[in-house]
Amino acid sequence: MVPAAVALVLAIMAGCGRKAAPLPPILEVPETTTNLTAYQDGNEIVLNWAYPQLTRGGRELTDLASVEVWRLEATPGQEQASSGPGGGALRQQLMLGRGKLAARLEGESLQAATHGNSLTYRETLPSYPAGTSPPSVWYAVRSRRKDGTPSALSNIVTWQPRPVPPTPTGFTAKPEAGGIALTWEPVAGFTYVVERRASKVAPWEITSPIGIDKPSFMDATAQQGQTWWYRVRSYLNRAASLPSAELEVPYPDIYPPAAVTSFLCLPESGLVHLRWDPSPEAGVIYKIFRRQGKGSWDHLQEDFKLTEYTDNKPPAGELEYAVKAVDAAGNQSDPVYCTARTGP
Repeated sequence: MVPAAVALVLAIMAGCGRKAAPLPPILEVPETTTNLTAYQDGNEIVLNWAYPQLTRGGRELTDLASVEVWRLEATPGQEQASSGPGGGALRQQLMLGRGKLAARLEGESLQAATHGNSLTYRETLPSYPAGTSPPSVWYAVRSRRKDGTPSALSNIVTWQPRPVPPTPTGFTAKPEAGGIALTWEPVAGFTYVVERRASKVAPWEITSPIGIDKPSFMDATAQQGQTWWYRVRSYLNRAASLPSAELEVPYPDIYPPAAVTSFLCLPESGLVHLRWDPSPEAGVIYKIFRRQGKGSWDHLQEDFKLTEYTDNKPPAGELEYAVKAVDAAGNQSDPVYCTARTGP
């Protein structure tokens, strides 16, 4: 009997001389974009989508050469026909057959359109005569590798150009301990969005929820000790107004941190345990004080970093303890007190 291992080797060797049919080359097609979105910024249409990073086979896309933006001004008949069953496929056919290349992002233009893991494309909407209804505009994108291999067309977004919303006026800012309070004159029938940047050359970022319904916003995320720039827009149905005049807002670190809470004094034989919940501000330290009766305060700790402290040598009698939170700029919170009795 031939051992199993030997039989396996013989079987492999028997097949070595046979030639299998050649496999077709693997065609690595860029992944299809499925998250194309659109909104209107003043008189511009803005498209956003994820930067293509993979092929359809799941491999890393290392040779992206360009991204094409396609546009089609749809006629009423095309819009109506593509709204029924199978409308998605019909839109794809119409875009491939009648769409026009609006832009090819490559080289420096592709780099300029890249923001982190996403791509952004802007184009100015044409002017339409007063009293006319602008046509719907369809957009799609597709990617190409350096060898020219294209992806399939992305999902198609439809945009009906809207009138530009009114720009808010009367924009003001007031630094406070809890953040920067922003207010502006209301624009009837519109919601709002607030944008912020950390320098004159930094990109604008949305800092408020999109579509806030009151003409005010508290930016509680602004860090103290630096200057911030703000502007506000009115907003409705994914259309934003032109930005308001921007405000430069110095935000000095002159505000005390929040005081500690739940401060407890727990006396035991010959010592007193102190315990508290921390101030919510990051990086604070604590000052700890003690006095006997109505006497003067003794400084027990000046830069304590924990939230539990043991007084190992308390005097006998009625004692009062205090804790202050101190931030990195030296601002001190209001003291918080607790009492304990020690000794016989």
